[in-house]
Amino acid sequence: MIPDLNKCFILFVVWSFLSTILLSDEPVRSSWKSFDSSHFPFSKWPSKEKPNPNAVLIGVHGFSGAASDFNNLGAHLSNQGVSLYAYELRGQGNDPEESSVGDIASVEHWYKDLNSFIKMVHKETPEAPIFLYGESLGSLIVMHGFPYLDDSIREKIKGVIYASPLIALPGELPPVKNFIVRIAMFLFPKMKISIRSLASNQNTTVTSDTDHWEQMAKTPHFVPKYTLRTLGSIEALVYSSKEAGPKISKPTLILYPGKDVFTRPDQVDEFFGILKFKDKTKYLFKESHHLLAFDKEKNKLFNIVEKWVKDRS
Repeated sequence: MIPDLNKCFILFVVWSFLSTILLSDEPVRSSWKSFDSSHFPFSKWPSKEKPNPNAVLIGVHGFSGAASDFNNLGAHLSNQGVSLYAYELRGQGNDPEESSVGDIASVEHWYKDLNSFIKMVHKETPEAPIFLYGESLGSLIVMHGFPYLDDSIREKIKGVIYASPLIALPGELPPVKNFIVRIAMFLFPKMKISIRSLASNQNTTVTSDTDHWEQMAKTPHFVPKYTLRTLGSIEALVYSSKEAGPKISKPTLILYPGKDVFTRPDQVDEFFGILKFKDKTKYLFKESHHLLAFDKEKNKLFNIVEKWVKDRS
């Protein structure tokens, strides 16, 4: 009798532990090793339907963002048999190396990190088709980093998704300020400056109820200052996106807001028009702002992503 009770107790404890993981919308957090042996945190929302997911989405967050930006989308997809993995970007607020926060020595590090992370995820889920989901700056990393992926990895990728793609910048600095910044970038590439000091006075709403700067300042991963070389590198990625995008021969889904603080809808429409691969789709969320997964049309976005991924898995 006692052995049976012990067995029941052990089974109960095991089930309680597993159900906490399987039924919770909270991600599983861990760390992974990149190409240069640096370790970075990542989050995953595993499929709750079955151990082997129907597909895997790899999320690449945006500027001064974090893996937690995928909380809502990950919680939705995990209930639909799709796993989502998202890692913390090198040089952003959750980089464990404090001295690296706000800086990226070379954008190629971002590309190599992406390749290393995909390889780690593929090792965990070898049978699942892979889709890349880049948000804002993350869309540029996916777009420009695609040629840097191993051939075997590129074959596993069944599609790319760009959410609020950062393929244009709002306005320009005044001539004098622009000249000073360009000189400083050349002479002092590692100098850190406040990104807000460079911003113009344009509207900075990122959801229907949230201001961009107010929201960023509240987050624990907020990066107040970036090196000039990092800002210059991102600017270069933005302006070369029209050359990089058409080179990717994979099904492409673009999700873009009607009220973005960075890129206008007509600029995204123009970018979409130059993509060469036939299987391409775009959805405009007229009432939404930059952070699509947290705005009023988020449920529509979740359903579109779910269907698009399942149709290509």
